[in-house]
Formats: sequence, C-alpha cells, structure tokens
Amino acid sequence: MTSFLTLVLAAVLLGPEPPRRFEPAPANPGLPPDVAQLREQPYNRQEVAIQSQAALMLVQSLSPEAADIVREGLRRWDRPDVFVALASAIRMTRDRRFTESLLKAIHAEQPALRLAAAEALARSDSVLVLHRLLGIAEDPQAGVAARQAATVALGKSGQKNAVPALLSLLSSDTPAMRQAAASALEELTGLDYGTNAAAWQEWWSLHKDLSETEWLISRNALFVDRSRRLQNDLQRAESEILRLHQQLYARTPRADRVNHFRQLAQNEYASVRAQAVAWIVETLGDASASEAKPLSDLLLAFTEDGVEAVQRQAVLALDKIDDPRAFDRLLNLLQSGSVEVRAAAARSLGRYRCPQSMQRGELNTRAIAALEKALSDPSLTVVAEAVESLGSLGVPEAAPIVTGLLRHPADAVRQAAARALEQVADSASLPALYGALEDPLPSVRFHVVGALARLGQSEGMDSPRKQEVIRRLEQVLVRDGDPGVRSRAATVLGDVGSSAQLPLLWQRVTATEDSRVQVKAWGAFVDILSRSGSWALVNQWDQTLAAQQAHSRRAELLSEIRNRWSKAEATRQHVDAVTAALVQAHLVQKKWNQASGLIIELARKAPNDAELQRRLRWLVVAATQALDEGKSQEASRLIREVEDLLPRVGAELGGEFDLVRQRAARMNSQP
Repeated sequence: MTSFLTLVLAAVLLGPEPPRRFEPAPANPGLPPDVAQLREQPYNRQEVAIQSQAALMLVQSLSPEAADIVREGLRRWDRPDVFVALASAIRMTRDRRFTESLLKAIHAEQPALRLAAAEALARSDSVLVLHRLLGIAEDPQAGVAARQAATVALGKSGQKNAVPALLSLLSSDTPAMRQAAASALEELTGLDYGTNAAAWQEWWSLHKDLSETEWLISRNALFVDRSRRLQNDLQRAESEILRLHQQLYARTPRADRVNHFRQLAQNEYASVRAQAVAWIVETLGDASASEAKPLSDLLLAFTEDGVEAVQRQAVLALDKIDDPRAFDRLLNLLQSGSVEVRAAAARSLGRYRCPQSMQRGELNTRAIAALEKALSDPSLTVVAEAVESLGSLGVPEAAPIVTGLLRHPADAVRQAAARALEQVADSASLPALYGALEDPLPSVRFHVVGALARLGQSEGMDSPRKQEVIRRLEQVLVRDGDPGVRSRAATVLGDVGSSAQLPLLWQRVTATEDSRVQVKAWGAFVDILSRSGSWALVNQWDQTLAAQQAHSRRAELLSEIRNRWSKAEATRQHVDAVTAALVQAHLVQKKWNQASGLIIELARKAPNDAELQRRLRWLVVAATQALDEGKSQEASRLIREVEDLLPRVGAELGGEFDLVRQRAARMNSQP
C-alpha cells in the first residue's frame, strides 16, 4: 500500500510540464505568412501544446494551402501524433472537408488513428457519413478492427438515425461486432442491455417515433446525468489527491518545505495549489530570515495563478509578508485583477503591515489614494471592500472619505462605511452618523451605534457633544425597530453612560421587550453601577429593586457588584456593606444555603459586638429556613460553625440559638 501511495504522489508531483509559450516557425516566402509559419508546427512532437494549437489554426484557416497541409498530415499514418492532433482539431470544428481522409483512416492498423478518426467522424452531423460508416461496419471484407471503429463512431454520433444501423449490427455473425454494437448503443442511449437484441428492439419501439427535438432533449438529459456523475468522481479523486498531499506534507521536514512548496506551485490541481498557499501562510508565522524571502517569492507567484480561487487566496495573504513588492502588487491588482481578485486586493491593502524599509505615513498616503480610486470601481463588491479597508487603516485622513459614503445608494457600501467608521469616526462625522440612525438597513444602524460608542468614549469629546451622543443612543434604545440595534445601543450606554441612564435601562429590563435587549440593558445597568464605585448609589437601587420585589435581579446585581468591587482597591472598603445587602436578598428568597457562608464570613469580620449580633441574627434566620425545609443536620452545622462567637452575644440572641438547637435535636431524634 505504501508503494502505491508513493507512486500516486510521484505521478502528481511530477505531473505534466506546464505548456510553453507558442513560438511560430520562420515564415516561408512561398506561402501566405499565417500558413507558412504553421507548416512544421504539427510535427513538433516535443511540444504537445504547440502541436495541438498549430493543428487547430490550420483547420480553422480557409486557405487552400492550409487544407492541403491538413490532408498531407492525415496521410502521415507513420506519425500518429500528427494525425491525432489534426483529427482532434477537425472534431472540435466539425469540419467536413476532410471526411474522405478520416474514412480511410478507419482502416488504419494503428488503434490511435482509428479511434481519432472515429471520434472526428462522429461529430460531422452528416447522414451521408452515417451511411458510409454503416457500410464499413457491415462489410465483412473491411476487417474487424475497421468495422469496430466505424461502430464506435456510430455510437458517439448521438444521432437518432444511427440506432437502426446499430440494431442491425446486433445480429452480425461476428461476436466482436455484436459486442461493439451493444457498446455503441450503450454510449448512445445510456442503457445497458448488452447484446440482447429483443430488449433493444422493445426499447426502440417506444422511442423510434420521437421527434428530433424530443430525441435531443433525452440525449441532453443523458449527458447532464453523465456529466454530474463524472464531476462527482472528479471531486472525489481530487479530494483523495489532496488528502495524500496532506499526508506527505505532514512527513516533510521543515528544512525541505520551501522546495516542496515550489513543486506544489506547478501542480495541475487547483485545490492542491490552494492548500500550498495555506501552508505557506502557516509557515510564514515563524519563518526564519532565510526562509522569508523564498516564501514571499512563492506567494507573489501564486498571485498570478490561472485559477481565480487560488489567486484570490494568495492575494489575501499578501498582507502577511514583509516585502515592499507585495504592496506594489496589491496596488496593481486593485486596478487590473478580476472582480474577486480586486476585492481581495482592497481587503489586503487595508491590513497590510508596513515593512521596515517603508515609512508608515507614505504607505498610508499611497494606500488611501488607491482605495479612494477603487471607490469608483464598477463592482460594488470591490467598493465595499475598499471602504472597509479605509477603516482598517485607522488613520484620520480616511474619516471624511468614509463618512460621505453613508449616503451611498448601495446597501453594501453604506454597511461597509458604517462598519469602517467604528474605527475612524471623528467629531466631524457626528451629523452624518445621526442621519444614518434613520437608515432603512438595520446592519447600517447597528454599526453607526458602534461608531457613536467610539466617539462617546474618546477623551477629546466635550461634554455637550457627549451628552448629545448619549441622548441619541437613548432614542435608539427606545424607538429603533430592530432588537439587534436596540441591544447594541443598550451595551453602548453601559460603556459611555452614567447614573442618569440607570432609570431608562431598568425600564427596558422590566418592559415587554426582546430578550436580547433585556439582557444587554441589564448588563449596561450593572456596568454603570459597578463603574460608579458608589455604595450609596448601589444601596439606593438595591432598595428600589427590593420595593419592586425584583428579588432575583437584586441578588444578581449585588453578587456581581461584590465580585467586581472586591478586585479593586478603591472599592474594596464597600464590599462588606454589599455582602450584607446580598445576604438579606438571599434570605428574602429563602436561599439560606447561599446566604449562610456569607453570614459566617461577615460575623467573623464584625468590628464590634453590636454588629456581631446583627449578623448572627441573620444566621438564626438561615438556620430556621433550613429547619423549615427539613435540613436539621445543616442547621446544626451552621450553629457549630459560630459556636466560639456565641459567648459575645446577649441572652436574647443566645436563647434564639438554643431554640434552634432544640428544634434540630428533636428532628434528628425522630425516626
């Protein structure tokens, strides 16, 4: 098995050499220049591509001299390569001028000549040729090989008129001819009845009255099915080849990978070349200085690949190489590539890192100029990518260009402009951003809210303009028709707002609202309270939530505040007060198990006996709740946890603890 895989990979890696550029022969003054230049080219067996191209040009020529050269080549049975090249050209053009030469070749001894002649004759669409082929197939003096070749041509013709001829051959006295006729019928119809003449006759009786149009429709359906099957087979084969290459790559030493990539660059399968691009990008991440240059060369070479998908992938990777040539290549492709390649070049240009040999300012100036020019591209895909790249550059000069595109008629461009402004918006963009909050496209409004967040958080924004930004965001939170936009407005208010926004955020949490908006509004509510660092403000809202019996939200708020404040030096002094409020929130919900640990922690930190008694009274409540749930052992455990603190409490509280002990003991003694 190993040797087989090795052979397969060798065949792939050492596949056909890419065709060289066609170079016509020197002109012969005795013939017209175009024909004279081509006379010798079909005989160039070392250059198959040139041979085929010259044969096609000769057949396409209408000059008598070219036709004579073609006939001469068709008589050269000693040069099968010349005959096959010319016959293939005749087949492609369906040229009937050379029918006689092809019919003679049906009798050739070489199988390659007979097959090439048969395939060319099959495409002639001539009833006369069909009759001539049938005559050869039925002629016992013609020889079995010639008769079989004629039968093959009848099967490949696709003509309805060929069916009766092939049916007659099923009764031939020669087994080889009967089998050839069956194979031709299968090729013609897609059915496999073998040499069963009765089955074929029954089928023909149902189809012989079809019109030519109906016959062609059925043939088209056959070819569609066959094409689909072959395409699936090809995809499976390419997948297997790619898998084998992946196995080979995994075993390739790091030192040999650059040479391996050079071989893959010549591979005939686009999927393998695309995989090579991915591997090069992966290798660039930790490439040494000696590896970087050849890897960059390969990646630049891949940007000229003949398959658009491979070329596009390579262009998208150019932003990862530290080479000024990559920048120049992107500028060139942005103007001259296909739509997908231009779009890829625009995207890479915005993310291109500055090589050490280039100045960042100069690079940005050239990139902005190129991207601004790309805004006039006829493809909206390219325009949208150029807009986003202007944002990716992150330079102030791009802001006015992008801002103006918020009024572009194309949805994709406005969306790209809004997304770009999240990175480059400045105070001059505010009027356009406010106007874009009314854009009919939710995705545009979504990113405009993000751009306003950028401005609202900038240190250079003065108070009046910041307040106007917040006011606009509040309007979006309440009025926008899309829950995604409203939820982002809530999040942004949490980032840029203050305690003044808390009532509105709480209102959106409790209103009949989309769950996404409620979640984001609640998160913003908690963020503002946490950021305030004010226990008085938190306590105020704790009481408000308690009065509204929002016990679950109250506990969630206090728990999050406690967690955040305990990590910051400035707010750590308020943690005990928050914890005390959280304990009460848990006890209101009878969540004694969650409250008890916090109570014991607070009791051991009590600054005086009075505060100790207040905190231990919460523990009596927690233990009582545990007893009410039948958890007597848990209640006893809670009392034991603070046994050493009880001598410091008064008689009244001590009596309450005794009552809890006695009740727990009675419950424990019951069977």
